[in-house]
Amino acid sequence: MPRKFDTDEKSQIQQKLLEAGRSLFSRYGFKKTNVGELAKAAGIASGTFYLFYRSKEELFFDLMEEEEQAIQQIVLRQLENASKSKEAFRLFFKEGFRLMTENPILREVLLPEQFEAIVRKLPPDKLERNYATDVRKLEPLIRQWQAEGILRTDMTPELIVSMLRSIILLSLHKQTIGDAVYEATMDALITTVADGLAAKKGV
Repeated sequence: MPRKFDTDEKSQIQQKLLEAGRSLFSRYGFKKTNVGELAKAAGIASGTFYLFYRSKEELFFDLMEEEEQAIQQIVLRQLENASKSKEAFRLFFKEGFRLMTENPILREVLLPEQFEAIVRKLPPDKLERNYATDVRKLEPLIRQWQAEGILRTDMTPELIVSMLRSIILLSLHKQTIGDAVYEATMDALITTVADGLAAKKGV
């Protein structure tokens, strides 16, 4: 019979699993890391792992959300000291994209075969919550910039967040776009979308 853990023990094990995942996924990649290795690194039995996660994909997704939130905090802190302008929004967009593509955990998601494998194993409601969380975190900033005349007011925060996420997902097609022109293409695309979201008087 599986052992029952109290609230503190569950919290400690959860944290150990996240730390193990961050270390192993960063070092060996998502595909080459298995549940047994994650459990061993966290100091628990393989069977115990499944009391917390149904798959390594779910653990990876939780870790991915932590990394996303950390990047959002970094970029938002930078914005606090920046001038409120269309250029600041463009730089916010570019810096967020740069940090995400350089992060060893998030970079795994941006590999097409990894992305599909991870998403396929996740419950739909988990993906929906991730989108809702992004909207909730960014909505106050978006509405503030709309009120200050920096962003267009004819688009909802949900639509703006969806457009920002679409740029990230487009990076899944790096090989299709072509390595030689990928960086220039993404830079131009980010600038075009950022300019398109900016209010005409937000200069």
